[in-house]
Amino acid sequence: MYEYNDMYEYNDEDGGIQFQPYGDELINKYLIPKLEGKPRREITMKDVYSKEPWLLDHPMGSFFKKNEWYYLVTRTQLSQKKIGCGKKAKRKITRDNDSGFWRANAKEDIPDKETNMVIGEKQTLAFVKSKVNNKKQKKGDGTSCDVVVPGSESSWIMTEYMLPEIADKFRELVICKIHVIENSDKKKDHDDRHEASTSS
Repeated sequence: MYEYNDMYEYNDEDGGIQFQPYGDELINKYLIPKLEGKPRREITMKDVYSKEPWLLDHPMGSFFKKNEWYYLVTRTQLSQKKIGCGKKAKRKITRDNDSGFWRANAKEDIPDKETNMVIGEKQTLAFVKSKVNNKKQKKGDGTSCDVVVPGSESSWIMTEYMLPEIADKFRELVICKIHVIENSDKKKDHDDRHEASTSS
């Protein structure tokens, strides 16, 4: 049974409780307990850098908001020469050399709502497709195809939640929220083409 508090919101449309945490709640109630060996079951581990975001096996339940998912992620350091030092994470998709990458944008401090002390940081990232992928999409098995793969035409945003940076300390474990914004024009165009091809 899930503990009902500010992290959960009742959704009348879906008729259930949805996960809606604040940044400090993710740090205090999920990231720190995981680092201390006391993980909670709502957020599972996933390698979000193994595939393009639309090819990841996202859970399709009503617990998370539509087109939004939370994962615990072990990041890899960009430089292998100084393991455990530095601050840059490897954000390129690891499956092959032409899949794209997550581009880091703004970073913000996460204050505790009660003490107002900075307990973490969050960074927003956007997925950038490679030029190869703009011409040919990848299927789940890794092969190329000329048809549009569901989700590949949408905009994918990720927010990383982590403990505050310390000099020469690389934060491996983070919580990632992945959110997809469907492109309505491209989706309508794809649906119209699909309807025309099936009716002919």
